[in-house]
Amino acid sequence: MKDKRKFRSHLLRVVAGTLTTLFVITGLSPAQAAQVCLNTPELSSTHLVESLSLGSGVTAKAWKWSLGDDASNASVSNLGTQVSVVSGNLRKITFGVLHWSLPQTQDLRMLSFSSPTAVASMNGDYFDGDGPWNAMVEEGKNIYSPPTATGVIGLSKHRVYESRGYRSGGTITIGKKKFPITGVNQLSPAASSIVVYKRSYGKDITPKGQVTLIIRNSKVYKVYPKGYAAPKSLGTVIQVRGYYATAFGLAKLRTATKLVLPPAPMYEERITADTLRASGSISSSANTVNFDSVNFKQGNPSGATLFDENFSEVSNAGRVTLRIGKDALGRLIIKNVYRQGYFTKVDSGGYLLQAFGASATAAALKFKAGDLVSVSQNYQSGNGTQFISAGGRGPRIIQGGKIVWICSLHNKDSRPRSAIGWNQDGQIWFMTSSRGENAVDFGVRMGGSTSEQMAHWLYSLGATDAVLLDGGGSTTMEVKQPDQQWRRFDLPDDAWYRDLANAFSIETRN
Repeated sequence: MKDKRKFRSHLLRVVAGTLTTLFVITGLSPAQAAQVCLNTPELSSTHLVESLSLGSGVTAKAWKWSLGDDASNASVSNLGTQVSVVSGNLRKITFGVLHWSLPQTQDLRMLSFSSPTAVASMNGDYFDGDGPWNAMVEEGKNIYSPPTATGVIGLSKHRVYESRGYRSGGTITIGKKKFPITGVNQLSPAASSIVVYKRSYGKDITPKGQVTLIIRNSKVYKVYPKGYAAPKSLGTVIQVRGYYATAFGLAKLRTATKLVLPPAPMYEERITADTLRASGSISSSANTVNFDSVNFKQGNPSGATLFDENFSEVSNAGRVTLRIGKDALGRLIIKNVYRQGYFTKVDSGGYLLQAFGASATAAALKFKAGDLVSVSQNYQSGNGTQFISAGGRGPRIIQGGKIVWICSLHNKDSRPRSAIGWNQDGQIWFMTSSRGENAVDFGVRMGGSTSEQMAHWLYSLGATDAVLLDGGGSTTMEVKQPDQQWRRFDLPDDAWYRDLANAFSIETRN
């Protein structure tokens, strides 16, 4: 089972990588690839069937194509397709990972109840009987990790560099009209935004908006009503998209302006996709043993696994087992060293280390009962991301403002799908596609969309990055209504639920 898990995680990482070179391998040109891709219908008002406000700026919307010709003519499943989307901004909400004790599973309704601040939730990682396929982070700590690097998505503490951009408040006044600033020097601006580009911007040319203003000496110097990828050398560049674009396009030359910006923050929270692997140790004054997986049921035959209170079952026995608890002063202490290994549960407030590999076994044997120890439960991320919370993900479908999912190289069946999209402005989208109707399907969900269609829909909403999650029967979305009652949002409330290893949530900050 472990080898299967490692293979599947490895396969996900391979798929999530850059796929452009596969055109050469398959002999398909981008034009040929486009010919075998399905059309992606617009998320238009014509098919909008529900729109809710969940508070804190969070919205829930659903678009539906009915069974038969309506769906077939739109190139979605002829069994019917419903696209359900919940969206919010990190200015007002935060991102959570929901789970019960590892490796237990639970349906999304029950997982949603576990967080009093959650207003929406969606299924998370791929999983099997041994737990999630990928790592998990909670409150900055790695609480679950297989013994290899795996893909995750989550909320990160991101160091701000002004040259690379950040979310901002502040205002710009043009004549007598005042407008809200949304960002400074952003590489990937939001679909509806007013972004200021200063001389500190890290590139020479700014991203093109729908309307572009150049400010010099506190006056409007140039107006480009159709937008312009302006050089930063021209002055202070204002790139406008969405709601305010029309008003900026009417600005008159030499009109007085006033720009008010707060100082750049040192850090901001962002949604980030990365890879993660466990990196930790147990140390006494004389000895150290390293572990490379956390709460991973099978253990790592070539290393060691740490189990903590998040793990509720009996662990597999290693070649050596260290049982760690607290003494009368609350200090961590080695209670037992089982030199032949031992199957057991984790004590309240304690840890187990199961050593399997030769070097880990040799290091663990140097400890003795009564040793005072410290536990370092860390992780290494591929790009140095500091995660606050994170859970497992599938492959990227949008990256850096480009759709990277090459549909011709993947399954084009319409199935229930789940995905998360986000952008640098802090906007986040939970999206599912499903049949939209309850049906007798013998435990196999049908209807929905292709993965490429999910990418196009998220891109149209303003996502500059997106990843797939588990789909099929796992696809589930819940929202909390104004009366504080949870309801199913991807399917009717009486549809069956699959128990999940974990889930993602959009949560209020208060």
